[in-house]
Amino acid sequence: MNSLDYRLKEFIPDTGRHALLLDASAGLSLGALPGLEDFSTALQHVLPHLDGLVCSPGHLRRLGNRTRTDAALLVRVDWTNTLRGAAFPLPPDTATRVSILEADDALELGASGMVLSFLLGYEEAVEAACLKATVQLALEGKDLELPLLVEVCPSGPRVTMPGKAVELGASYALESGADVIIVPHPGPDSLKTVAAMLSVPWLLKPTSAKSYAGEWETALGLGAAGLWLDHTWLEPAMPLAELAERVHKTPEEAS
Repeated sequence: MNSLDYRLKEFIPDTGRHALLLDASAGLSLGALPGLEDFSTALQHVLPHLDGLVCSPGHLRRLGNRTRTDAALLVRVDWTNTLRGAAFPLPPDTATRVSILEADDALELGASGMVLSFLLGYEEAVEAACLKATVQLALEGKDLELPLLVEVCPSGPRVTMPGKAVELGASYALESGADVIIVPHPGPDSLKTVAAMLSVPWLLKPTSAKSYAGEWETALGLGAAGLWLDHTWLEPAMPLAELAERVHKTPEEAS
């Protein structure tokens, strides 16, 4: 087993158990997130329930007191203002995405993987930059045996058919060398298309806490490796511990 496979298994088990990852890196764009002002303290209680936690480079350094049973740490390698909505104090005039880390930087930080956004529905230059960055990081990651996770983000104003945009983004990510692909739920038909297309592990990003159960059940039947949550799930109706118990069940335990 090479180091890339070993690192993948840190957050995507191959024992029949499904993975649960939480992306807490949005503070890069949005500032201090509610409840995460003291980042390391706030997340200590959820680390044992997760397989992977995505951090900004600065926050990853603050979680050095993890145990071997806690979540693997992954690092966000890009910054984008597209997370900022109209209510943000300084809403963006134009979409911007900037690479903030190279693969060797992520490795030096001790990350088990790199996370990159693939933006869709924006100016051609933005999508072209995402494609170039994905290919470059995938090649660097293969050399350093560090996995690259690509999050498909069909959030731009030019997206008129979200399902087709997710299909296109997943295809771009796969062809560019991603080791894991995060798929926002695109609807049942497009999800089937994406699942049939992908030859690497993929994680479902559910639409909301209310709709997650049905979407997750469908994704499980299509071979999803796990579930991907954003920071808004830190205060859901269902505690993360309970959600983790459901996600981590093997098919035999769930039946």
